[in-house]
Amino acid sequence: MNLHQLSYFRTLVEYRQFTIAAEELHISQPTLSNSIKSMEKELGCLLVKRSGHQIELTEYGKMFYNTACSTLTVFDQGVKALHDKVQSDADYVNLACIPTFIGTYLPRAIKAFQEINGGMPKFILANQISLPILEGLVSDKYKMGICSYDPRFEELNFIPLYGERFVVAVPPGHPLAAFETINPYMLTSYNLITYGDDTPIGREIRESLADIWADLHIADTLDGEITIAGEALANDAVAVVADTILLDSFELRRIPLNISKDTHKVYIVYDPRRQLSHWYKEFGLFLQKDLGKGLNPRLKMLRSSS
Repeated sequence: MNLHQLSYFRTLVEYRQFTIAAEELHISQPTLSNSIKSMEKELGCLLVKRSGHQIELTEYGKMFYNTACSTLTVFDQGVKALHDKVQSDADYVNLACIPTFIGTYLPRAIKAFQEINGGMPKFILANQISLPILEGLVSDKYKMGICSYDPRFEELNFIPLYGERFVVAVPPGHPLAAFETINPYMLTSYNLITYGDDTPIGREIRESLADIWADLHIADTLDGEITIAGEALANDAVAVVADTILLDSFELRRIPLNISKDTHKVYIVYDPRRQLSHWYKEFGLFLQKDLGKGLNPRLKMLRSSS
């Protein structure tokens, strides 16, 4: 038994005639008759009594009519709720971003994108570090993320967006403050503070520095730019940190660190198993174009994910 049969039965009861009910359903009368007979055979009882052109419900038919109507009503309500949810989701972009992106570039980007698209879509934003973002994408808490790459999340797609520059941050009176640029080997006599190696950015900075000079000493690890900068200022320490706007409120000298500009990249990330509305795809394309990185071939995968 299926929903079509339930719908056929309900319509037959409402019109009381096979001919009229079949016309209303846009099916042939034999098709309707066979459907009712099939239901009666499956249920093991007669549902209708045929009397000339009219039908009457049996006692069993009256009971089953209530069941059929209730079932179809619940189904219709569920379909409507689903359609409403799909329409609502289509108007929103659920985006999680690292603090350095959400607090600097992103507000301007969203405003510009909405101006192009008549004020749409609406954005739901979450301010997170990379690991919670990636975990949220897997669990469907977020639909798209702007964060670091992590090889442990092979099921996600990572699209390069931009690279972050690293600096050595020290108090103004520190010996390293006199330099215009710093090479990693200049740091060997100092105890460094930087990101923890349980984060993608922490692992990347360690690997990059170790490739150039293996004898660096990491004395302390912290969660983000604000805590790292605060520690460097309070303890006259040497910090290796991404050069972001979050450092602006600290009286620190920021000297470019001479390592590859590709040491740490930030990515657009999404789960290809999830259905994405066109707004996610268009906003991803907009970000790449606006940041001057050009369109990446992997965006073809993003276009085909819905």
